Amino acid sequence: MKKRSFFLAGLLGISLFVTGCASDKSSGSTKSKDSIKLGWVGPLTGPTSTDGTLSRNAAQLAIEQINKEGGVNGKKVELVTEDDQGKPEEALKAVQKLINSDKVAGIVGGGYSGPMKTVTPKVQSAKVPMVVAYAVHPDITKGGDYVNRVIYTADIQGKAMADYAVNDLKKKNIAVLYVDIDYGISIYSAFKDEAKKLGANVVIEKPFKMGDKDFSSILTAVKASKPDALYVVGYYNEAAGIVTQSKELGIDAQFLGVDGFDSPKFLELGKENTQAATFTTSFFATDTREVVQHFVKAWHEKYKDSEPDMLSSQSYDATEVMLEAMKKAGTDREKLAKAISETKDFEGTSGKISFNAHHEVVKPVIFMTVKDGKFQYVKSLNY
Repeated sequence: MKKRSFFLAGLLGISLFVTGCASDKSSGSTKSKDSIKLGWVGPLTGPTSTDGTLSRNAAQLAIEQINKEGGVNGKKVELVTEDDQGKPEEALKAVQKLINSDKVAGIVGGGYSGPMKTVTPKVQSAKVPMVVAYAVHPDITKGGDYVNRVIYTADIQGKAMADYAVNDLKKKNIAVLYVDIDYGISIYSAFKDEAKKLGANVVIEKPFKMGDKDFSSILTAVKASKPDALYVVGYYNEAAGIVTQSKELGIDAQFLGVDGFDSPKFLELGKENTQAATFTTSFFATDTREVVQHFVKAWHEKYKDSEPDMLSSQSYDATEVMLEAMKKAGTDREKLAKAISETKDFEGTSGKISFNAHHEVVKPVIFMTVKDGKFQYVKSLNY
């Protein structure tokens, strides 16, 4: 009996030791009870998964950096990610999980206009702070005080390009091709209205779908309209196909675009056909500001051969704005939302970030062009 008692005592001691080690390990993890959960939602699978991955990685980089500095008010931050597949219905499920199951303090939206427009009413009604990284539809921030956006709206981007095309480039007859989703329709509509106000003619306007590869039919119609500029509102995959096929058809027009072009993939897919293409965006990696160079260096150290682009910059800034507000207000959702809205002159990678009364960012629109296979800064425009 005595031997059996010693044996049981030994087992109990080992059990307590193992339990203690597990507890120690858990308390050192960002998934402990002492961590702050920050949600992220965006496309990690599907046709826009490359963009979603860049956005997710940027949010993770921002969190790793703040955790190395001691976290937020002494607590580590944990990023809880959900894949919306680029679909509104999946985005809604993802956000409901982040709010109801994960109990996140706030959410960074790394998705596109369709999904974000669908989920923000839910976020507003649940009173969970959200910072939208790069979805541009004007309706996204409407309906409450809990959603802010660090990218300028579709109408700002469309108006800015119309101003540049007509006043700087002196273009008068402009063809417009736009992706037939919220993103494309909202930017193209604003561009069209502003271009007409400035005295230009929109000689032809045609939609296309994400995933389209053959643009010969609409480009034949574009060529017949004899434009001096071709404005394409879409993402880099389709944009690269359009610019390539335009050159093959002999369309001699200035190629203009949007922030969806701002990816190394546009250069890779479009090759020499992208020369002189000019587009609006919010970030350029050669910006000499310290915050940008720090971000670019950190990105290269963590993600090696990958290049930071507009999407990663926007998501990094959205996360940084959220974290900075947490430092001031903690994780009480009402106080956090107020602190985010009160952000003023925050030095982001995409410019100094402030929010107006409508929870929209105030910062310049950047114009970039392609020269010798590289993106080159042209100018910034306050609009």
